[in-house]
Amino acid sequence: MSKNRARDRAARAEMARTGARRARAARKVDTTNQSSDYPVRLVDAHGESWYLTSGETNAYGTRSLDWNETRTYEEITEQAGPVRHIDVPADGDLPSIRQALADAGPTALSTLIAALHTAATAAEEATGRPQDLVAGRPGSTESVIVLQMTLDLGPRVPKTSVDPAALETIAPILSRWVTGETVVEVAENLAYVLGGLVDQAGWHGIADPWTRRNAAPYASWATGHSNSPADAQRARGAAELLDDSEETIAATAFLLNASIPSEPDPSLVGDSTMEQLFAALVARAIGALERDGTEYDARADVFVQPPNATARPGDAPPGWRTIDALVVVTARRPWGADVDEDQHVITDAFHAARDVLNRYWPGLPEEHQHAALSLDVLAALRGKFTASAVRELYADLVTAAVYHTHTIGADPELAPPTGELT
Repeated sequence: MSKNRARDRAARAEMARTGARRARAARKVDTTNQSSDYPVRLVDAHGESWYLTSGETNAYGTRSLDWNETRTYEEITEQAGPVRHIDVPADGDLPSIRQALADAGPTALSTLIAALHTAATAAEEATGRPQDLVAGRPGSTESVIVLQMTLDLGPRVPKTSVDPAALETIAPILSRWVTGETVVEVAENLAYVLGGLVDQAGWHGIADPWTRRNAAPYASWATGHSNSPADAQRARGAAELLDDSEETIAATAFLLNASIPSEPDPSLVGDSTMEQLFAALVARAIGALERDGTEYDARADVFVQPPNATARPGDAPPGWRTIDALVVVTARRPWGADVDEDQHVITDAFHAARDVLNRYWPGLPEEHQHAALSLDVLAALRGKFTASAVRELYADLVTAAVYHTHTIGADPELAPPTGELT
């Protein structure tokens, strides 16, 4: 056990013995078995963190001094005061953070990063130093990771990856920890909270697609206190799965020709239509695609087309009717793309949509099964063979759509294409 952690545990034991509500009891705790009237750790006005050296009652060291150099409490106060003592979280702080993160579900970690960014901003406004976010123990590995993660990801967490209620609960607590009359260590306290959440919900249970992608380099902190080796390994390994130079986010599109029941579905409510239900099923099915056992993130934009004026009665079996939709699939492709990559993505997306439709509406005869047609093939069937013809066809289908929806909760980085497909 580290010297600092031993002191913290001794402080908590002293709090339990004396009934103290805050860590003022810790200021009289000395794990060297020597009594001391001085705080174990403190932070000066310059953000420097000081610790009471072992075996001394009024001798403080800090990272900027040589190992054998010390200052007294009075010297620190005179030269770099005022000072703030290191405190433990107030009663209720950690349970409140834990519950807020649990309620946030897969957006827990991204919401916490947003809250850390708020606290770092508050520290900068108060002292001019955003690094005071980790002034409670700046030299620890956990603090280094948290500071880098906050400065790197904090300003760009998407709104869709933040739980507003959780942020409203957590951000003021963390801001108080770093700007209050006493300083609370941020990185280690939060790591313990996250470890319990990973044990309960798993890595995917606290990290949405955006976070899994962007926070992977910092997963060692988020899972460091987890008792779930599988989830910890999955999170840490995520940083090595993708090479940014080889990754591609691209869109492709196809025409989905499907059959749906002629009668309205019993689950429809209000003014909802079968077209809307169909589009929602397809969009949700394509949110996560799979190839050869590997899952990859995707987003589907579904543009339901008007009823086909040339449709014949025999195109669908009795009790069913045909429906067409332009399906635009934007996917992150974590492999070296070959010339047929668009077709591979179309195949993966079509299989996902077909399987969901057949499960939701079983009984469609094999000879009337759903089908997919890439836009270049569709254009060729119409006697047009140029790339510009494909782009024109895409624009026409988007314009003609009678209803449009997309995958809810998709990775925000998978933005749909604007204008023409590339």
